[in-house]
Order: sequence, then C-alpha cells, then structure tokens
Amino acid sequence: MAKRRDPLAPQPPPAPSRSDSSEIVEAIITATIELGDPDASMNHIARRAGVGVASVYRYFPNKGAIYAEISRRMQRDYLDRVRRLLERSDLSMQEAVEACCRAALVVPGASPELRRALNLAVPFSWSQDNAREVFTETIAEFTKWLAARLTPPPPDLAERVFAAFAAGRGLVMVSRVLPDLAPDDEALVKHMVNIALACLMPRRSPRGG
Repeated sequence: MAKRRDPLAPQPPPAPSRSDSSEIVEAIITATIELGDPDASMNHIARRAGVGVASVYRYFPNKGAIYAEISRRMQRDYLDRVRRLLERSDLSMQEAVEACCRAALVVPGASPELRRALNLAVPFSWSQDNAREVFTETIAEFTKWLAARLTPPPPDLAERVFAAFAAGRGLVMVSRVLPDLAPDDEALVKHMVNIALACLMPRRSPRGG
C-alpha cells in the first residue's frame, strides 16, 4: 500500500539556488530558536534574522513550516548527540542510558516555550519521514551498543530498546506540553532512567523451585 502523505504538511525548505540561500535559511532557523517565542511574528523573525520578510516567505510559507524544519533538525541533532555519547569509553551502561535520557530531555538553546510549541503546533506527520529514519538509526545503534555489553544479550533486545525509547519519548513530549504537571528535569531524568533500565535489563529467574 502506498504511503499517504499529510496534504497539509509543509515541504522542507527548497535546495539552495543562490550562494546565499543556505545562509538565509540558517539565519531564519537560528532566529526562531533564539527568540523561543511561539507568538513571534514572521516580521519579528525576519528582523531577528537580519533579512527581509520576503526572504522568510521565499523559503517558509508560514511559521509552521519553520517549526517543522526545526523539529527535523532537533531529531537529527539528538541522533548525533547519542552517537557521540555511545563512542565514549568512560561511561558505564547506566551512565550512558542516563546521558541519552538527558539528551532527549534537554535541547541546547531551545526554550521551554519553543519545545512546547513544537509539540503542540507541529503534527508528527509533518516530520514523520525524517523521524522514522532518525528513530530507526537511534534504536539500531543503541541495540548494537548494548549487545556488545550484555552477556549474553537477550534475544528480544531490539524490542526492549524500542520500548525504552518510546517510553522516554512519551515522557519528554508530555512533560514539555504539560510542564505544570511534570516534575523538574532532574527528577524526570531519574524516572526516565529507571523506566529505561527496567525495559532493557533481562529479568533474573528467582532461585529455588
């Protein structure tokens, strides 16, 4: 069955056609993140980026399109940060799990207001293709990393990693959307780690018979 695309999803910004196109797109994205204000207008974003508002609309038809691109970039940035963490030889398994949980929860430079807006205002279908690619790579790389450290690795390790990853993503999303109900970030990291380890670690059979 052919995959159905969300007809309302904005396209990624077009490929650069001029030498300064990439710089303009980067300036718009950076300005939106730095403002961190869901109520900022396209004119405000343009002023912060140092470009004309017509340049903003050339690459992004509306603010939702800018947010969708930020979401795609944050997904890719998370994978890059996880890869760097898994390359470290000084982390125990629990320390690596905690670092990955913290990386999902804390995005450098992104305000809580922007994170909330991204989760509320950007349908998942707008970044689904990118998310599927990034999440597939994240789960595969963490599964491979764990398999080299668990003796023996459980046969359902990939399923366990998926469950831990999905639970963590859910905790992050709900905590950003409903910050008044969520514990502080340090407490949330502890809960995320406990849930992840419960998913990842094989249960030991009770002694006796």
